[in-house]
Amino acid sequence: MCLPEKRKEVAEAKEKMEGYNRSAKERFVTLMAKLEGSTKPVHSSSFPSSSNARVASPARRGARVNRVPPSRSGNSGTLIPSRDQLLKGVDAKLGERLLDEMLDRTGVKLSDVIGCDAAKEALEEAVILPALNPALFSGLRQPVKGILLFGPPGNGKTLLAKAVASESNQVFFNISAASLTSKWVGESEKTIRSLFQIAKNAQPAIIFIDEIDSILCDRSEKDTEVSRRMKTEFLLQFDGATSSPDDRILVIGATNRPYELDDAVLRRFPKRIYLGLPDRRSRSTLLKAILDKHNMSAGLTDYDIGTIASKTEGYSNSDLVALCKEAAMVPIRSIDREKLATCDGSKLRKLKCSDFDKALMVIRPSSNDRSLQSLFDFGRRAGQI
Repeated sequence: MCLPEKRKEVAEAKEKMEGYNRSAKERFVTLMAKLEGSTKPVHSSSFPSSSNARVASPARRGARVNRVPPSRSGNSGTLIPSRDQLLKGVDAKLGERLLDEMLDRTGVKLSDVIGCDAAKEALEEAVILPALNPALFSGLRQPVKGILLFGPPGNGKTLLAKAVASESNQVFFNISAASLTSKWVGESEKTIRSLFQIAKNAQPAIIFIDEIDSILCDRSEKDTEVSRRMKTEFLLQFDGATSSPDDRILVIGATNRPYELDDAVLRRFPKRIYLGLPDRRSRSTLLKAILDKHNMSAGLTDYDIGTIASKTEGYSNSDLVALCKEAAMVPIRSIDREKLATCDGSKLRKLKCSDFDKALMVIRPSSNDRSLQSLFDFGRRAGQI
């Protein structure tokens, strides 16, 4: 590489790091004040200067740092490299497909996530603060490279992971089992290798794998050759992407069946965070937020919503959304079928508590006692309950 190109590369890397410092400063001091329980205003001067803070290299040694022109992720401060930079060292056709399917331009904030207070605090400490101030979280405080979110389905594990990526200014890759599996021999391994290479090109980055148990479950005699090869390739790529201190790639797995994961997989997720069912207060807040979003809370007082929340013990976040949808249909069912085609929605009566009573007869909790007990037992062994 000639000297002018090297100088340009260094200048671009410096500009990017300064941009991260500026966008992260206010968030960092706010989180530190919250963590310390301080009620006094924290000034930006408490943030370590760029000359003193050791910022991890955004790419492995020898890799180029050219990220111009970057793009913003949603409404967050996350800088995303261009597609050409993301696909460096990756098959172009496969890489384009992976970016279209997996790159998530999230603008979600932690404040958008209702409830899950303990999980949010744990993720702030494990992900957000270390990303905003790497110098402070070094040595024994160095953050883990694998986090497992587990709990009943429909409680916002994906939304929480998106919020963490947005708050820590990291590129977010949202992976599903269907994106990694293929009926063709060798394709799944190639996809996994390409995914981790793209994440290295984009780092700092978060790879989020939903329903991780469906592809990395405990090995057995029933496993196919394709399944075994895919698991082995994932573990190899995971270790390769997280072995160097210069790598800034975090893998977050989400599952409602953590007890089915392979032991070798669990070992790579030392931080395990439980997301339980929402309590009464969280259910009440979520119900009000859902109804307010659709302008359907006018006929209900806070007391009414609290009463409904008290009747929904054992309901998940997604169950509550389904409950509100079912209740919203009750006023429509009171109208003659012949008039529905020309009915003006603004003239429908407001929702009442009795509408939710009818909806509760139809919408039941999606989690059964047996699965909840299994999750509870795993969480207790993991020190989360």
